[in-house]
Amino acid sequence: MRTLTQSISRLMRRKLAYKRVFLDVDGNPNRDQELVLADLRRFCRAQSSTAIVSPISKNVDPIAMAMAEGRREVWLRLQAMLHMPERQVFALEDVDSET
Repeated sequence: MRTLTQSISRLMRRKLAYKRVFLDVDGNPNRDQELVLADLRRFCRAQSSTAIVSPISKNVDPIAMAMAEGRREVWLRLQAMLHMPERQVFALEDVDSET
């Protein structure tokens, strides 16, 4: 059985690992990290509804919606670990937006 101190220590190590992977020492993403985060933001539907309408039935597709919610849950976990301000998340530029 873990103690509270061990659990907190484990969580802090995990958060630090996320930050080392996705942010530089100043807490900002470098260009490669920014591209990956922007892609994940789009893929995980971080800024859009997870309600997906079936092109066939014209009704909300509960299976597709559940899958989209799962993706979104991954994004929320990543954002919680990184503590990125919303303005920084919105400023991420996807490779598709490059000219």
